Amino acid sequence: MRVGVDVSILSSPLTGIGRFALSLVQSLTCLPEPGQWVLLGAPSHFEGLPEAKNVTVHQVQGLMGWRRIAWQQIELPRLAGRYHVDVLHCPDFSRPIHASVPVVNTIHDLSYYSPHAYFSWSNRTYKRALTRIAVGKSSRLVADSNFTRDELLGKFRLDNGVLSVVYLGVDQNPPGEPLREENPYVLYVGTLEERKNLPNLIQGFALMRRQKGVPHRLILAGKPGKDFERIQAAIEASDCKASIEITGYVSQERVIQLYRAANLFIMPSLYEGFGLPVLEAMATGIPVVCSRAASLPEVGGDAAEYFDPLSPQEIAAALAKVLGSESLRAEMRRKGLERAKLFSWDECARRYCKVYKEVASG
Repeated sequence: MRVGVDVSILSSPLTGIGRFALSLVQSLTCLPEPGQWVLLGAPSHFEGLPEAKNVTVHQVQGLMGWRRIAWQQIELPRLAGRYHVDVLHCPDFSRPIHASVPVVNTIHDLSYYSPHAYFSWSNRTYKRALTRIAVGKSSRLVADSNFTRDELLGKFRLDNGVLSVVYLGVDQNPPGEPLREENPYVLYVGTLEERKNLPNLIQGFALMRRQKGVPHRLILAGKPGKDFERIQAAIEASDCKASIEITGYVSQERVIQLYRAANLFIMPSLYEGFGLPVLEAMATGIPVVCSRAASLPEVGGDAAEYFDPLSPQEIAAALAKVLGSESLRAEMRRKGLERAKLFSWDECARRYCKVYKEVASG
């Protein structure tokens, strides 16, 4: 079996989908099953791509923005034919409109169908259009979670045989030393955008500080996204703005350092198709507090403390509850480490390999 994987997303700074694509191909090439893996659109000099006899890497420089979109529509299907792949895997909603080989599409979420304006009109229209093409033309759709599967089934008329669920993985006990930090902090990791619900987090954090008088800071690690100015305004209006830090985009190595030194990780999102940072935090032994929304309870299970994301009071109460009890934090660390073990990239790769075989066999 010869599988082509579109890895052009790696040309952009690595966020959730990029880390998924990279971790998946790294694990696929380690499977004992025989297979040939063709990585299409890899950026030149990218560190971390697997090197093996059964791996072919086709490099293309600078695939970002509209150049990546054009490449996916024109060059990607040509390359799939040139390398004689049996299956082409596109790791998100975007795929060539026309392809001569069967296509597997991963759909991470349908946030661009939300009634909330999480995306600009043009971005929302583009994502919806390509998702409809993926639903109509792809041989198999793969959702990250049962939550996303149910959303797909509710939005589109789909045969259950076309739709699979494959959970993402997480690196178990990732390498890296904690930062040396004098002051304790609560950590958030992700894009700084509206659907991450950061204004309510900022209000809840300030309320918790006023009520409990704790010394903790709040670190927001991630690149600015849509409506970032609203987040900045919420910080400026807060009476604890001096204790809130925005790092900007940080590398995965730096993120692991931040996880290891944090007292607590918080995910306040209104919408997530999976919520990979929840598992990353658990795998580093950090207690996790997150919103009772979308896929997050499915991923966090009984290892996290939950709150209503629309209530700053509940956010404050959850933070105070966990920060105020060392025994609770110890129990949450134990449960989190056990929970993270249920999600591995090796298992993710095995399940995708099964999908490829089913699609290749018709």
